[in-house]
Amino acid sequence: DATPTLDPSSTSSPVVVPKDYTKDARVYEYGAAANPDLKPIPILVHPPELHQKGPTKIHSFDISDFLDIDYPCTSPNLMASFVRILEAESIDTEATATSQAFYVIRGTGYTDSKEHGKMEWGPGDMIVLPITNESITHHCISAEETGGGASLL
Repeated sequence: DATPTLDPSSTSSPVVVPKDYTKDARVYEYGAAANPDLKPIPILVHPPELHQKGPTKIHSFDISDFLDIDYPCTSPNLMASFVRILEAESIDTEATATSQAFYVIRGTGYTDSKEHGKMEWGPGDMIVLPITNESITHHCISAEETGGGASLL
């Protein structure tokens, strides 16, 4: 195959120069990289009381010890948590990740980020933030009487 390249000594249009790209190629099969050998991830139940009752708190689902991984995680590439925020309170979250996603189970409020601004949310909303170098703050404005606090997943 030939690939158009520019001849630096020419001021005219691109010149077709034959090149064998297979000579120095390394091929990585996606499935092996995306699905490394891992211990089985257990099926665990996280009861609704974690997000329905109690103080403003982050309930992390860290099973890194079971998976024999040296950083907090729910799976090798995910850290899942319930975030409970009582009405008129707030909580900061931080992540070493390329993105953060929050699904609002109940309550209304907003999330502040120095890098990404203010985002208002309510039940059923999904907030996804790209990489954030600083903590973000979640504020609960109102909550259902049954739960007394906003819950994010």
